[in-house]
Amino acid sequence: MKKNGRAGVLIGGIVFAIVVTGLYGIIYAAPRIEGIGIRTDVVQYDELPIADEVTAIFVRDETLYTAAYAGNPEYMVSSGTKVRAGTQVVYMAPNAQPADGQTIYENDTPLSSGDGEAAEPENQFDAILRTAGSNAEISEGGVTPWTAIVSYSSDGWEKKVTPENIKKLKKSILDEAPAEATDLTRDWVRGGDPIYRMTNNNLWRIAFWIPDANKTVIDKYREGRDVKIDLNTTKVRASVESAEPDGRDLFVILRSDMYYKDLDKYRVRDLSVVFTEVRGAVIEKKSVKLKAGKTGVYVKQQSGAFKWVPVKVQQESGGRYLIAETEFEDEDGERVTTVRYYDEIMANPAGEGY
Repeated sequence: MKKNGRAGVLIGGIVFAIVVTGLYGIIYAAPRIEGIGIRTDVVQYDELPIADEVTAIFVRDETLYTAAYAGNPEYMVSSGTKVRAGTQVVYMAPNAQPADGQTIYENDTPLSSGDGEAAEPENQFDAILRTAGSNAEISEGGVTPWTAIVSYSSDGWEKKVTPENIKKLKKSILDEAPAEATDLTRDWVRGGDPIYRMTNNNLWRIAFWIPDANKTVIDKYREGRDVKIDLNTTKVRASVESAEPDGRDLFVILRSDMYYKDLDKYRVRDLSVVFTEVRGAVIEKKSVKLKAGKTGVYVKQQSGAFKWVPVKVQQESGGRYLIAETEFEDEDGERVTTVRYYDEIMANPAGEGY
């Protein structure tokens, strides 16, 4: 009886091993054979911007204004509105102390003392004033002295980066400057607090550095060339004002006279400088797999299996390729059949172990 029991256990173990092996084959081998579970993309007609991805600093002609006395501000004009000189943008109802429940400060910015130890927290408006220094101007009755865009936000950098000093900027400023402005609106302000900013929308600039620029890069940024600044939310017309070597980098300044909704919001941000836009069969760069030194993609067949098909890359930008569709001519002048629109291709061959 004991022998029969041991035999039963042994047979059971063998059956279990066979079942596990079979399941492994179904789960892991079948997708490679039938294409099940492998993520794919469809080759489609699309637009491919030929662009450089950069981190830029925005430089504008602007002035920060402060309250002449404490009180309750009433904002007379919507933020982002262009107003004429002599327009009252903020009315201050005199009030030496905030009423119960009125907003004074919302966010505290911690500072460091000289010896490296944490100091008393600094409220966000004091931080702006400290950065702006003597460049902030007292508002006379909330009336703007010049024609420009009014906004109720600030970063204190209004006079730290200007059209006059833009060519003297160093690359390190991208790490020093804030990303965007702080909202200044609140229920009560102290005398001397920042309350609004005026920005000239007739001409503004961005500056950035292209690392290890070669002749091809320098040629792209020829003076006067028209480009677009892609800010994700909108595309802005601009042109190259200057492009000069800065060590191994190319220091580029673009200028624009186009107004857009967030003109005064950002100081430093990532964006795309678009030179042109091409259209055709566009695929992700990671879809391409080299085979015997040639580029190609794995196209899903009716059987579910994948077949490697050569492709010809015509343009590259932003991690995507524009490729020839239907057929192309190789280096020997031979016609080569390639992918077609709506072909289903393997999205990431390397990730799938191909």
